Amino acid sequence: MFAGLDIGGTNIKGVLADKSGKILSFREIPTPDTAERIDQEINTLIENLAASSSYSKMDIKGVGIGAAGSIDRKRGIIITSPNISGWKKYPLAKNIEKLTGLRIFLENDATVALIGSWWKGDGSKYKNWIMLTLGTGIGGGVIIDNKIYTGQSGSAMEVGHMVIDYNGKKCKCGNTGCFEQYASATALVNFVRESIINYKNSSIVKRIEKEEITSKIIYEEALANDECALHAINEIAGYIGIGAANLVNIFNPEAIILGGGLSMAHKIIIPVVKKVIQERALRGLKENLKILPVKDQSTLPSLGAVKVAMDSLGT
Repeated sequence: MFAGLDIGGTNIKGVLADKSGKILSFREIPTPDTAERIDQEINTLIENLAASSSYSKMDIKGVGIGAAGSIDRKRGIIITSPNISGWKKYPLAKNIEKLTGLRIFLENDATVALIGSWWKGDGSKYKNWIMLTLGTGIGGGVIIDNKIYTGQSGSAMEVGHMVIDYNGKKCKCGNTGCFEQYASATALVNFVRESIINYKNSSIVKRIEKEEITSKIIYEEALANDECALHAINEIAGYIGIGAANLVNIFNPEAIILGGGLSMAHKIIIPVVKKVIQERALRGLKENLKILPVKDQSTLPSLGAVKVAMDSLGT
């Protein structure tokens, strides 16, 4: 039995699974606002995953953790995470091992999403493909000739910080014009906040009087044909397409699979992404390309973290 956690800037999702990938329990909690509280909540989450399946925490053989940001996989350290304050040269794996008494294996969050889709999703159909995780920020992963490419320390494919406008918006990473400033769930929310004044009859106006605006709310209103919501999602989808076209020109993949919370809007996003790729990617690279959503965004990344723990232990 293994646990897998997917830590994003907004939520932490966790599963308990057996070695076949059968999910025994699933839980989701908001991501706390400090590094220390994240450590504590992870410990509680692991205990609750075990308890809800009538197991003890100590029955868990290992825990895989997918964490947002640049990592040092071997030392279990978060080098930096633009979307989680306090994670700078942070020894996450060692901290969680002390709290839980369990073996902890750290990986980039986009890589665990990639592994989950490769193990139990549509990624198993392809030898060369790319994962884009569209959440608070943007992460990425790539399979090349049926092998995961993660770079020398495990931090390859930080595509959210690929510059698409060198004179553009300031990013939390310190750079300007980063992809995630234009194409993430955060970018979507920011775009609506900036443009809502032009849509006085938008149903979003009434909703934000009572609740905090989120990408989920925007998607819900887009499904109801709200003009502001539809315009915003189409705008962000265009930028996703620009970033995807760059990656198509670099990797010539068979498929790009979209994950992360924003991928819930894939019925609106994917047609725009396909159109932009056809306009911008080179001939000979874009033909026969598949653009797909992750089938189960809630659990596949966490299952990928389970697989990381299993492989690290040689199970």
